[in-house]
Amino acid sequence: MPTNIPASRRKDLALTVYNDGFALVQEIRSIPPLSDDHIVYYTDVPERIESNSVQVKGLKVVELTYEYDLMDRMKLLEKYVGHEIRLVNKKTGEEKTYLLLDVQNGLVLADMVTREIVLDAEGEIRLPDGPEEVMLKPTLVWRFKEQTAEDVRVTYLTPGLSWDADYVAQIRENDFDLTGWVTMTNNSGMTFDEAKVKLMAGTVSRAPMLRQKTMAFEQNVSEIEPERQAFGEYYLYTLPERLTLTNRQQKQIQLFSAYQIKSQTVYEVNAYSDHPTVYFTFRNDAANGLGFPLPRGRFKLYKENPKDGSSEFIGEDFIPHTAVGELVRIKSGEAFDVTVESDVVAEYKKDGYEYEEVVYLIRNQKDQPIELIINHSTSYGIFDVVESTHTWKRKDDDIQIFVPVPAKSEVKVAFTIRYDRRQDVKVN
Repeated sequence: MPTNIPASRRKDLALTVYNDGFALVQEIRSIPPLSDDHIVYYTDVPERIESNSVQVKGLKVVELTYEYDLMDRMKLLEKYVGHEIRLVNKKTGEEKTYLLLDVQNGLVLADMVTREIVLDAEGEIRLPDGPEEVMLKPTLVWRFKEQTAEDVRVTYLTPGLSWDADYVAQIRENDFDLTGWVTMTNNSGMTFDEAKVKLMAGTVSRAPMLRQKTMAFEQNVSEIEPERQAFGEYYLYTLPERLTLTNRQQKQIQLFSAYQIKSQTVYEVNAYSDHPTVYFTFRNDAANGLGFPLPRGRFKLYKENPKDGSSEFIGEDFIPHTAVGELVRIKSGEAFDVTVESDVVAEYKKDGYEYEEVVYLIRNQKDQPIELIINHSTSYGIFDVVESTHTWKRKDDDIQIFVPVPAKSEVKVAFTIRYDRRQDVKVN
């Protein structure tokens, strides 16, 4: 008789959950006295376990089978085709024994006494001990050679577990408060009880997998702040308390809280803009109350109303994995009361060069001044700006101009681009 090693024999459980929808599971279970057939049923594993990722220590496993074709009515009956079953009349309690011949289009039975074929017989079906083990839940079946330790240590990968970062910023005029949250989702088909949890931030290469169905979940919130650690090319967040992650559940855990972070609002336009795009920016460093890697995630912005202290939602964006010292830019929308008009007012050739005269008109109806950034794309060729009303610089082979715009005013920006198309340009 095979030896069962269920979750009730578990001594420890640890999860490392990755951004990309999978987790590394590591657990220790005590080994009971083993049967002479050298077969082990390792039960209570996720329905979506990657069986080819399983590592076992404590038993020298020579053959591993994953039983996932779990019991439902049809599959269970199919296991008894060619074997005896019993039907009980629910009214009289009378019991008869039949040979089960087929189940594909209703029960096809043979009467064990008369040998008559019986179709669609009615009654409560009772199944004796089966011709083979019936798996009620996902099970790893091992044939092992010998036991090498008191405990078995098992490591495997499973899809269906994931985490995402969510940020909530409460903005004031010159600074803001920020709370970072982790949202964990468990659709693995298994509940993980009292697990040590680590969250891996970064992109880990994996071979393509079949897309799995998304399941419904419940939501749960916790406020325990994790420890952060650099780990090779990635970043690891270790939660200080053990968690229970129920199957089809979503749980939120607080990553951090930071206060009075200095920020800046940036207005940017290009040749196709009618209104500037507004970016909320801040530096991720210790001097600004942060200074630790920010995992990628959704960033929500709320603006505080100084008149009554209420908050209004003003936009959201995604941020990538952001290292210490980097600038964070959140696109919040467009500036309603700042308008932009742009045009190429003249094009001509002179002394072998081609020229473009460009004009931007910027109208600021706000009660406060702004600084606007013009990002003007250039066409093919070597270029220079030979005349400009404002200071310019090159950025990614385009033109960038910083323009102070006073409140309730209009500013004209004019510049002339000279292209030299006589020279070959090496592009790679």
